[in-house]
Amino acid sequence: MLQYIALATLLATAASGLIILGAWLTRSEVRRARTRHGRHRRLPPTLVFGHIALALATVITWLLFVLTGTRPIAALAVAFLIPTALLGFTMLLRWYPTYRTGEPFGTAPGAAHRLPPTRNLPLRIVITHGCFALAAATLILAAFVSTH
Repeated sequence: MLQYIALATLLATAASGLIILGAWLTRSEVRRARTRHGRHRRLPPTLVFGHIALALATVITWLLFVLTGTRPIAALAVAFLIPTALLGFTMLLRWYPTYRTGEPFGTAPGAAHRLPPTRNLPLRIVITHGCFALAAATLILAAFVSTH
C-alpha cells in the first residue's frame, strides 16, 4: 500500500515540476538572474535537464517496482532518487538568492539587477514541488525499507 501512495506523491511531484519547467522555459530572465551582489545565479540547462532526466528515471523505476514488486528495482529507484534530490536542492540554492520579492521595481537595494516579481518562478509552485518531493522521497525510502 505504501508503494502506491509513494507513486501518487511522486506523480504529483512530477506535475508540479512540469509547471516549474514551463515557467523556466518561458521566462529567460530566470536563467540570467543575478543576486543582489551582482553575481550570476543561473539555472543552467544541464542542471535543469539533468534533474529532469534523473527524476524521470526515478518515476519509471518506481513504477516498475510497483508493478513487479522486485526489490532490486526498488533499490535502483532509490539510487536514482538520491542524485535527483541533490540536483533539486542545488537548483533551489542557486535560485533562491535571485528570487525577487514584491518590493517596488527600482527602489530596492540592487534593483538594477532585479526584475519585477512577475518574472520569477512561481514561488507557491516551487514550495509545493519541494514539499511533494520531500514526501515522495520519505515514502519511497519507507516503502523500500519495508519490502522483504
